Amino acid sequence: MKKSELSFNIVSIFVDASMIIASGSVAYFLRYRVENFIPQYPVLFDLSYPEFLKNILIAIPVLLTVFALYGLYKVKSTRGFREVSFKVTAAISTGLMLFVAVYFFNQEIFPSRLIILMSWIFTIITVNFGRLIVLMVERTFLKKGIGLHRLVLIVGWNKDFSLRNEIIKRPELGYKIIETLDGSGEIIDQLEKIQKSQGIDEIIQANYDLDRTTNSKILRFTHDNGITFNYVPDIMEAQRSNIGISDISGIPIVELKNTPLDGWGRVVKRLLDIIFSVLLLIIFSPLIIVIILMIKFSSSGKILYIQERYGQGQPFRFYKFRSMHQHLSVGDDYGGEQANNLRDELWQSNARKGPFLKIKNDPRVTKVGRFLRRTKLDEVPQLYNVLKGDMSLIGPRAHVIEEVKLYRDSYRRQFTIKPGVTGLAQISQVNQPDLPFDEEIKLNTFYIENWSLSLDFQIFIRTVIVLMKGVVKKQDY
Repeated sequence: MKKSELSFNIVSIFVDASMIIASGSVAYFLRYRVENFIPQYPVLFDLSYPEFLKNILIAIPVLLTVFALYGLYKVKSTRGFREVSFKVTAAISTGLMLFVAVYFFNQEIFPSRLIILMSWIFTIITVNFGRLIVLMVERTFLKKGIGLHRLVLIVGWNKDFSLRNEIIKRPELGYKIIETLDGSGEIIDQLEKIQKSQGIDEIIQANYDLDRTTNSKILRFTHDNGITFNYVPDIMEAQRSNIGISDISGIPIVELKNTPLDGWGRVVKRLLDIIFSVLLLIIFSPLIIVIILMIKFSSSGKILYIQERYGQGQPFRFYKFRSMHQHLSVGDDYGGEQANNLRDELWQSNARKGPFLKIKNDPRVTKVGRFLRRTKLDEVPQLYNVLKGDMSLIGPRAHVIEEVKLYRDSYRRQFTIKPGVTGLAQISQVNQPDLPFDEEIKLNTFYIENWSLSLDFQIFIRTVIVLMKGVVKKQDY
């Protein structure tokens, strides 16, 4: 999901809330402030607007939660208004049933049954109206080329394929075709060139004649580069498929997401990263002062070790407490050529197979550094990286750029999400310091494909338990 789509979905939350307040208010004033509005049902007692509004404000989070459960806050611009309207009506009706059930047990919450019915009707009308306005504004932006998905379309020999024509004719669908391929030649080489020159958001595979091997390569390419993969099923496949199928102007499209972190998952994870990084920095602030003093008085040099690391497709400045002697730390601002030469020598005794350097009893590490590494306190400054948005609390390891150059193509997928302070691989290495590099990649891949808030919570709790129990072995890595 594009940032623009996320923005419009966020706007929809506030529009929905405003429409709920507006519809409830209209129902209230018609019922309580218009004389003889329905003569057959006279008002038996008065209800002040502030009291009524308080109940509406309580109801809003419940209704918005129901809306979210109906998928109304992960709507792509390609969805038609009719589909959204059906969901809005169903969600509001579900909310009505919840309020009726509550009213059955406590009639003091909404003293008028009629006002609940009126609010239900008006809410359906106003929320749908608000959604229509948001959709029209979004499609106006799309027609101007703002927020379009950069799309590569793979079609058969017929270059006038109807899907291609519909996308070109209707920019409000949200796509911009940057290249049309026919699947011949080295298609992965073609896709890599397009990705480097223009960037790809989505690929739609609409060529039924491509073989399984080629399709697998395309799917792998999308996974490794964080691209959404869609394909047009043939008639038999579309009929027997039980998975969700969207459409573009009536043509069925099956979407395979790269990770559950696409869309709202990424927004929620980022919000939690901000909240918890701020809290943890506050909690650790006394300890940070102690660590600074320990480093300062134990060895000469800088307090922080700042290095370029690689994550989510680009390098960033990575912060740690310095745990090595400064003259032996890699970097122009630290040990320079001397440190580089020593590092090259240590590669010969690398404790792990793969491009990641780990040295048992590393001679470059100070006594304080050994303690910091053993307790993982050297990683506390990474909370600043999390706050900045370079990293997440949970995710794959942030790797050194020089090591990334040695990675095989099969390892690139882990760079499609933000690196983390802790993660499945980091926890596993506590009990298994010699964890094979391929196993680390498998753990990272599992995390990318199966992310959830529940999984992040489990990893966070396991990290706390590991640190509190002091399970980290005393070998230096």
